[in-house]
Amino acid sequence: MMKQNIKHLINHLGYDVKLHRVGKAQQNQAKFAFVHVPKSGGISIDLAMREQFAKPGEARFSREGAIEMSLTTFNKEITDLDSIAQFSDHHARQLNGLLAYHLTQNWQYISGHVSTNQHIIENFAQQYHFITVLREPVSRFISNYIYNKLTNSLPIMAPNNLNSDNLIAEVGHILAHRRGWQMANVMSMCITGRFAKDAADAQKIQSEFADNLAAYKVVGFLDNLDSFSKQIKQLSNKQINIGNHNTTDSFLDEKKQHVKSTLQNYFNEPNVKAQLEHLCRFDIENYQRAKEKYS
Repeated sequence: MMKQNIKHLINHLGYDVKLHRVGKAQQNQAKFAFVHVPKSGGISIDLAMREQFAKPGEARFSREGAIEMSLTTFNKEITDLDSIAQFSDHHARQLNGLLAYHLTQNWQYISGHVSTNQHIIENFAQQYHFITVLREPVSRFISNYIYNKLTNSLPIMAPNNLNSDNLIAEVGHILAHRRGWQMANVMSMCITGRFAKDAADAQKIQSEFADNLAAYKVVGFLDNLDSFSKQIKQLSNKQINIGNHNTTDSFLDEKKQHVKSTLQNYFNEPNVKAQLEHLCRFDIENYQRAKEKYS
């Protein structure tokens, strides 16, 4: 009731705000940096972590704000899939700087769609517990694609919800383009700080992925969040309670439900699934090796 009254008062004054629990400040409390790999259960995990560890004012990084930041340093018009992919490469590099800046601010808890690299690991792994949760790459790709198609209204990112015609043709175009390659390799980008240029580079990045991940204090997996919670408790002596905050199904009208079911059915076709597995092959190997080491 108090929370609703506060929100009502703030709305009455002409502002909008989301209220979430944050942790109570304690001396010598462990500091965490949660690298949220998209569509890997991160919203639910972040809310649980934030309730225990974040201080007032330590907001989650805004995806839109981060994209806006990257646009200011991208000196090229974005008009087609080629320039969209070029911007995505640029944006991935900017996420390193965004994380590094906040790490220097000595926040108690940092989270968002950010990325680490070797430099960040070397300079901050002693001050921060880097943590992440990984998801099987093909299912992550499908979830990410459908979520973007339903919710993304930015023409500079693909796919987006500005047009729902020719859904299947659009998938084929993206999968055959570098943009599909980027979406298939998001997990390794989040850990290494960049998208691989090609297959040879992706193979090279695999050792970098393994080395960086070895410096993380907790590597969890979406299919076993109980283990992740237990490891956080061992590190901090605090229990996190991960709820279920599925942000895809909460807003689907009939048209969006049609888009979702059409794409799900298409992605489940054997030949398309095989294409996805090929695109994701390097992240699949990264995931399987991480599973063997950290499960």
